[in-house]
Amino acid sequence: MWTSLAYAAALLAAGSHAAPLEQRTTMTSSQLSTFTMFSQYAGAAYCYDNVHKNGKMNCSSEGGSCPLVESAGATVIHAFQAGSSKTLGYVATDSKNKLIVVAIQGTQIWSNPIDIITDADLLQVKSDLCGSANSHDGCLVHKGFYGSMKDAATVVVPTVQAAAKENPSYRVVVTGHSLGGAVSALLGTTLRNLGMTVDMYTFGQPKLGNADISNYIQSQSPSKGNNYRVTHFNDVVPQLPEHTWGNNAWDHYYPEFWINKDQGTVSTSDMKVVDATLFSKAGNEGTNSAFSLVGELFEGGVAAHGLYFGKISGCSSKAPFPPSAASSSGKAS
Repeated sequence: MWTSLAYAAALLAAGSHAAPLEQRTTMTSSQLSTFTMFSQYAGAAYCYDNVHKNGKMNCSSEGGSCPLVESAGATVIHAFQAGSSKTLGYVATDSKNKLIVVAIQGTQIWSNPIDIITDADLLQVKSDLCGSANSHDGCLVHKGFYGSMKDAATVVVPTVQAAAKENPSYRVVVTGHSLGGAVSALLGTTLRNLGMTVDMYTFGQPKLGNADISNYIQSQSPSKGNNYRVTHFNDVVPQLPEHTWGNNAWDHYYPEFWINKDQGTVSTSDMKVVDATLFSKAGNEGTNSAFSLVGELFEGGVAAHGLYFGKISGCSSKAPFPPSAASSSGKAS
């Protein structure tokens, strides 16, 4: 799970858009169940076995909870740890729901300490993600997230292309929590640019970059897939990097699906949708502390980050000891 305090500390050490109306969604119970299912797919990426071996997905044996994933019989077809960023994730197929799911693990500073370097690499760099739609800033993105995405793409792109060819009726979905949400959103954009239709479900995702990347991702929906950027109450991570930090603004793509409830079971009436462009205080951004970032860390913004339709994951991301037979039967590449 993203270590909010560590990321905030890195930000502190390193240094107008019209507000839309906030409105209650008309989400159905079925749609809420879909959000819950993909939060479990995102959470499953924290489980050691799911990102280190191929085979049936499991969370409960490692202390986690992803019953909707397990009951679907989802199967990891490629677990991976990619590149110099050591980005961890998996590509899975779900025959029950006809899905190809890409999930990226969020920050784990104890089991994958290089994650904190990825998080804190805050320089905005020009990217080729926006094609010719880079009229504002050259498609500037967070350097750490972009590097992590490029590492993961070397595995994800050919695996998803092959799986889609084998299962042409399956829908492609990318998902992740925290750092994993940021990287998966950039991966989804990359897959869309290659001609695929991709839905993106991210949970507690930090900002990706400046105006061009945010506008571009937003413009891809719905023709190239739907965007579901979910935030929870006063979760501090989606507010990072702060909008006005550094020389360039940091923005989000929308819509934002905001869980306007601190704790407990989430119902459709607890969900609010914010239709905006680039930056809005109508949802999660409007909950930031009067004492700024430091205050937010002590007002529940860290605890809220771990709760998305229940605890995002209780899984251990560390290798089991002694190694289980399951853990020894496959290896991430």
